[in-house]
Amino acid sequence: MKILLTYPYKEDAYRKVGFILPPLGIAYIAAMLRENGHDVRIVDYNVTDEKTDFGKFDLVGISTDTSRYKSSLRIAKDAKAAGCTVVMGGPHVSYRDEEALRTEFCDFVVREEGEQTMLELAGAMSTKQTADVQGISYLSNGKLQRNPGRGFMENIDHLLPARDLLDMNAYRHLEMGGRKMTSILTSRGCPFGCSFCCSTEFSGRTWRARSPLKVVDEITEIVTQYGFDGIAFLDDNFTLDPGRVVSICEEILRRNLDIYWWCFSRADTLLKNEDMVALMALAGCKYIFIGFESRHQKTLDSYHKKTSDVMPRDVTRLLKRHRISVHGSFIIGHPHETRDMIRDTIRYAKEINPQAVQFTILTPYPGTRLYEDVQDRIICRDWDLYDCLHSVIRTDHLSRKDLEGLLKKAYASFYLSPNKIMAGLFSSLRGKGIKLSSIIKIFRGL
Repeated sequence: MKILLTYPYKEDAYRKVGFILPPLGIAYIAAMLRENGHDVRIVDYNVTDEKTDFGKFDLVGISTDTSRYKSSLRIAKDAKAAGCTVVMGGPHVSYRDEEALRTEFCDFVVREEGEQTMLELAGAMSTKQTADVQGISYLSNGKLQRNPGRGFMENIDHLLPARDLLDMNAYRHLEMGGRKMTSILTSRGCPFGCSFCCSTEFSGRTWRARSPLKVVDEITEIVTQYGFDGIAFLDDNFTLDPGRVVSICEEILRRNLDIYWWCFSRADTLLKNEDMVALMALAGCKYIFIGFESRHQKTLDSYHKKTSDVMPRDVTRLLKRHRISVHGSFIIGHPHETRDMIRDTIRYAKEINPQAVQFTILTPYPGTRLYEDVQDRIICRDWDLYDCLHSVIRTDHLSRKDLEGLLKKAYASFYLSPNKIMAGLFSSLRGKGIKLSSIIKIFRGL
């Protein structure tokens, strides 16, 4: 079967600052389909403006999150008009399957993890025995049919994305300390269940990880075959198993891999494992992205973060001792937050002084506990605006205009301070920091 897998275009703030990474999700699916005899192509519309001839394909798959959903429908409409079977997957449609199917541009929705489901669905297309395929939704005589869920793949050690089906040169604009950076995923699942994140639902509460040797084999391939010397670990929490991190770092050092890398982590894990942090620094870790979220413990507790409001200061000091830069993430717009509470969070971000910050507005994505909790507060269902830069829920004390204005002030207050501007000017020489050109792009994105 001739299959096209696509990733929709989205003109968002991340794109404007050059944060464009390969769509690994569909690359994993492509690899499995190809291994089983299908003719597969990938098109990422974020890096190409080609006019696709959908008529060349039997099946078109579209991966979409919430802010890309409307863009994905445009692809689906064109593919359907060309006579293709259209399959959609990804976080948004996994939890809004009927919405997608009722458009009549989508034949099937693949819910949650997609490799095995897409393989079985492609095989069932010829026999039309889709009733036996786990993990899909479709309309049958106008009624929504949700086949039983598939569950999650227990062993992911064998999975590798088909990077050769992507134009990897199109992703060479993203840099870290002068190194060309690309992404890798070494585990799936998250046991923490933060209320604003759907990872626990979409990838499972049980954490599943690839072995250290397999991870470093993949890094080696990225360095030698594709010429990248910067790695972004996209695991929801790369440091969940400190022993595994230590083994990965030791193997990187043993192979003399000259790489810079960053990852997502939690403050509590890092504070409990300084020996691991020291080894991460030796093995090339330059940045760690940490969700600090709020200055206020009550707000953190409502998000089910299971961290304290003093940890951001402590972990920032720890990482700076080991010359690892901190990218701290903060959320504003909790339903009960006041203007003064948000200003406290902004001041706290400046006090702890991470290398970089991300401020976002609390956004209730389908599939999250938050989405269910604030149903009566949602005032906007234009999915294009579910990008964490727009206010889409009613809060007790602040208007949409208030929150979006505070978001801009938060970025201005942090990045337009003299020390950040000077750090930006000298970032190329120091091999760290946010370039002044990137700071300018951040404000253009806002």
